[in-house]
Amino acid sequence: MNLKNIKFTVLLPILDRRDIVKGFSKALESIYKNSLKPDQVLVTVDGPVSKSFKKIIEQNKIKYSLDVVWSEKKIGLDKALNLGLTKSKNEFIFRADGDDINLEERFETQLPFLLNGVDVVGSFIDEYDELGNYLATRKVPITDTEVKKIIPFRNPMNHMTVGFKKSAVDDVGGYPDLFLKGDYGLWIKLISARKKFKNIEKSLVKATTGNRMISHRGGFRYVISEIELQKFLIQHNLNNILRAFIIFLIRALVFLMPSFIRYYIYMIFLRTRKIK
Repeated sequence: MNLKNIKFTVLLPILDRRDIVKGFSKALESIYKNSLKPDQVLVTVDGPVSKSFKKIIEQNKIKYSLDVVWSEKKIGLDKALNLGLTKSKNEFIFRADGDDINLEERFETQLPFLLNGVDVVGSFIDEYDELGNYLATRKVPITDTEVKKIIPFRNPMNHMTVGFKKSAVDDVGGYPDLFLKGDYGLWIKLISARKKFKNIEKSLVKATTGNRMISHRGGFRYVISEIELQKFLIQHNLNNILRAFIIFLIRALVFLMPSFIRYYIYMIFLRTRKIK
């Protein structure tokens, strides 16, 4: 089968945030530099934006023939993604973030798995700070069995790298309204529904993370989100009460640590650094 004949959608949610405003045009450019071009790039705009950012969006809409869905008020990432799902023209959907760079072979590498029985396919990511300096690589489990084994302990997918079948996500009702953990919640729902997962053992996305994604992931709101996550795992028979309580205590402790300590914990235990 010629992959160039397969139509797919890239779903890209954005909001008026400094890093996205800065990186949006380059993120789009990386999508269209791919060896396989999407049939549809669907941008969902979450809430009001400045006049200057609106101009950037409109310019790119014309340049790339984007489908743009505007939300007049801020509805949050998960609802913005569910809104985008209803507007997708295609069965195969790839997620992308508004400030990340997709490597040129990303879609060509992932699409064959969706064509051959996999419902969700992701990859590793290379993380960079706001100045473009390499930080680390976030590796994830490779096989379907490994993904399902690790789901009680950590998020097994890098959200900005995934491609999935629209029908599979529709089957479970889309992204759940799970505080700060909507993508994690979606994997839980899909695993509970016996959908098949796969991660590519290489980085296909350069993700802009830095302090916003690591050292700032803390505080009481993350403790609250962890409570909701563990309840969600138990409801879907993917964790038991005792193990959920232990995992919650460990994560809550990390979330309440000073940000610089949390940063080093993430970098030492949850990331891998390449040898240059």
